[in-house]
Amino acid sequence: MKKLLALAFVLCFVAPALAAAQEKPPTPFQIYSKDKTPENFISAYNAYNAQMKDTADYAAVAMLSYLNLYELDKNLDLLKEHVGELKNMQKFQYANILLELNRNEEAIAVYAMLNEASPKWSCPWRHKGEALFKMKNYAEAEKALLMAIETRKEHYDAYIWLAEVYRDWGKYEEGIKAINDGLAQYGKDIEDPEQEYSSLEVAFLHLDLFKKAGKSGTDAYKHALEHAKKLAPGDERLKQY
Repeated sequence: MKKLLALAFVLCFVAPALAAAQEKPPTPFQIYSKDKTPENFISAYNAYNAQMKDTADYAAVAMLSYLNLYELDKNLDLLKEHVGELKNMQKFQYANILLELNRNEEAIAVYAMLNEASPKWSCPWRHKGEALFKMKNYAEAEKALLMAIETRKEHYDAYIWLAEVYRDWGKYEEGIKAINDGLAQYGKDIEDPEQEYSSLEVAFLHLDLFKKAGKSGTDAYKHALEHAKKLAPGDERLKQY
């Protein structure tokens, strides 16, 4: 009897708590996930940002990350569904997002549309070459990057990506030539060369190619090494050279 009374006493307190938990209102994320409208996204985004206002609320950070991931996927699906309606620059932007996400096959398909529609536009060729390089399709990457250079001789970072292709492909002499050709175009392109591919990374790529080509003792190698030391005297990578 005492056990039954004790159980009844516990249930008197637990049951209301369980009921309250069941009646707990949905979170902003739950509302958004059931109905992904812009209004629900903004409401949830603002709610989780507010939670982070005065403290490092990592749960809110995680929910914001999920929100942005869901919204990104939704918008990419929309772009994919209507890719035929997109203008060329919109296609290019869409493909570049896919490239950033390492969805390389999808990106290549969109760049191919741009290559067909605007064969003399250098940028889609260059980015297509990067996507192909990431997939280790070096022969096709070379073709795309050479087209980028053919359509715009001053396209500095196309040469550098081509050097990366040759480095990973084992064609070190071709890689050295590609970098030298690119450096001859430095500052001549319409794009900021440092934003596209920093001089420091080019210097280390150059050194790597020299080393792999067996040219570590040459004057060109020594010049590249001194250049890297001036750019980043404390860089750990210098110990390799």
